[in-house]
Amino acid sequence: MDARKIEWDIPFKDSVTGYNEPRRMSRKQPKTGCIITARYHGANVRLRVLDRDGDKNSIAEVIGVDADGAENDAQLLLNKGDTVVVPDSKRAVVRYC
Repeated sequence: MDARKIEWDIPFKDSVTGYNEPRRMSRKQPKTGCIITARYHGANVRLRVLDRDGDKNSIAEVIGVDADGAENDAQLLLNKGDTVVVPDSKRAVVRYC
């Protein structure tokens, strides 16, 4: 699978790395079909996990970019349908599994 490696923003405090005692939902690894979120150039990006790349990365398809209040280039550089690598350390909690 041809997935782009991009430099994600540092996640918000509700992300995997933001808590001293992570919640169960944030600690589990996402599975195929899970929806995860990450930040890119200030935009919130929703992604559907397509596969796992080792123990610490997801291969995911961009399903939405919310660029309200984000840098203008976020929506231009990352589009719906793009396939990207998302490190677990840069994603927010796993949802909709």
